[in-house]
Amino acid sequence: MELNITRPTLLLDEKKMLANLDRMLAKAERTGVELIPHFKTHQSKEIGNMVKQKGVKRITVSSVKMAEYFAAVGWEDITVAFPFNLLEVPVINKLLDKGVK
Repeated sequence: MELNITRPTLLLDEKKMLANLDRMLAKAERTGVELIPHFKTHQSKEIGNMVKQKGVKRITVSSVKMAEYFAAVGWEDITVAFPFNLLEVPVINKLLDKGVK
């Protein structure tokens, strides 16, 4: 099968992704920690929903813009793992006003 991909595109083996997620959730439970996945690579509400269906309630993203995106689709506990930018305070305050932690 030939793919004619001309720009960055996510190609996902859903079965493998879910198996990896199950493995990481089991390991987190065994070791007494909470899995808080980083959504930097996929940046996808669809994949985020698959993760949420497995019981994950907290996520990490790499920008305020990504936090806005995931907050808009229902995520409420989001860590932004990126150096703080004072110029984004209004957006951060808006997210906090919406109840995003």
